[in-house]
Amino acid sequence: MRLCGTLCLAVVLCGAGAAAVAAAAGGPACRIEDARYRQRFAPAITARFQDVNSGPDWPSHVALLIHVATTNHSYWWLPWAGGSNGEQNLASTTDVTAPGWTAPSADDGRQRPLGNVNYLAMNAAYDVLQDMPIRGGPAPAHFFIHDLREALWYRTPPDRRDGAARQFFDLVGCTAPGR
Repeated sequence: MRLCGTLCLAVVLCGAGAAAVAAAAGGPACRIEDARYRQRFAPAITARFQDVNSGPDWPSHVALLIHVATTNHSYWWLPWAGGSNGEQNLASTTDVTAPGWTAPSADDGRQRPLGNVNYLAMNAAYDVLQDMPIRGGPAPAHFFIHDLREALWYRTPPDRRDGAARQFFDLVGCTAPGR
């Protein structure tokens, strides 16, 4: 009972969802495309990774959707590795579900409506994960986008601005869309 009480308290304090707890306990891994996230202390901001044919320039073959329910705005991002510096990044893109969408050129920053942001993923113990998100790969328990607030406020037109806390996204579910 004491262990369960301590574990439950730690989960509440950390804001981790049941899926993150299952992963930490050695439960079945959640694929990145099935993971559902919520920004800590801002439940109206959610995130999920979408399977996408992003071509050879974007080898993760997933796109991150961040949705702000209060304004019904959605933002799409393509993961990319920072090369020799080891940093993980996200490049903004247009709606990957729109008819005729094609991945932007990796060399053309003009095709990135909100530019790039830094992406930092962690497991349930908050160890930093070195690999970028990849289709079919395991979902991180948490991720952090340091400059998301700047991107959603200062890099958007005044009539589309969204406020976002500088806070973690926590894994809150693991279900494929439509199930």
